[in-house]
Amino acid sequence: MKWNKRNGLICFAITLVGVAGIATGIKHVKHPVYASSKSYESELEFKELNQDIVENSLWVYPDENLISQKKEIVLLVNGKDNTGFGAWSWSYGAQLPEDEFIPATITLPKRNTIDLQYSGKFVAAAVWLLKEKYPDHKLSIVAHSMGNLATAWALHYRPTFMAQNVETYVALGAPFQGLPEIPDFIPFVPAIRQATRESDFLTRINSSAFPDGINYLSIISKNDELTTPADVKHLASFPNGTIGETIVPQEFYHKPDQVISHVGEMADNGIYELVKTFLRDGTTNNVDLNAANKEYYPALEVQGLELTEKYGTKPAHAGDAKIEANEPDDSQDVVK
Repeated sequence: MKWNKRNGLICFAITLVGVAGIATGIKHVKHPVYASSKSYESELEFKELNQDIVENSLWVYPDENLISQKKEIVLLVNGKDNTGFGAWSWSYGAQLPEDEFIPATITLPKRNTIDLQYSGKFVAAAVWLLKEKYPDHKLSIVAHSMGNLATAWALHYRPTFMAQNVETYVALGAPFQGLPEIPDFIPFVPAIRQATRESDFLTRINSSAFPDGINYLSIISKNDELTTPADVKHLASFPNGTIGETIVPQEFYHKPDQVISHVGEMADNGIYELVKTFLRDGTTNNVDLNAANKEYYPALEVQGLELTEKYGTKPAHAGDAKIEANEPDDSQDVVK
């Protein structure tokens, strides 16, 4: 084609339209778009998950007045050897409504003991289902222990989707950087293999920062049985580059002798105050420093904590959901 002034003007006009389109698109994007990620809906559409199983594993606080009047849902993600309702119904699931949050729980497959890549898809699916049903509500996540590694999978492999739909993420007792050694009392199940330091799963999770646009806070006790006081902050630190804070509650509240166990992180009064304030403000600047002087909030039942510590690994633990028979078999420590 012969180049002339008319053709040049046409190309220039097309370029201007393209630039204007890009600028308009950028103006309306809430969060950064990550080139390596497709939307959750187009990539999965529950093709690798049974939607009925995910829906049956999801529980939302059954108070229509609270749901209609308050617009903040907190998805609670269980750790290993427990279910969403079994882990949280006596603690945050009972206390959050008192503070005008709507709790929801997701039970991860096989009590969060199998391949974390599959469990991570449950977290993403729970977010998708909640936003589909409650599109006008803010959605935040609070996870405990191994539930944080399933959540980390969703943040790493579905960053655009998660950043567009999750407001705040608080991690309790999270082994983001991997367990230096496996305590004798922990069975070496697939999820634990993936949680060991320098596993392929964690190497990939920590290869890039969690997506921008979410408020991040990691809380871990210096007495947490998964680590040692010298390694505690490192264990619970987010991947490099993530804009977030890691807090040891004994340091925050200036109570160096306070003992908080790994399970106790779900029941400690001061930790709950940290979580509640961060969910509201996205910062810890306004936390009540006197909160740690009380042992429990009214709904953080010590009986529930004792049951979880004593019977949390038993199938008959009160509140447990049924274990689905058609969940996939174990997979190797690889990311497919």
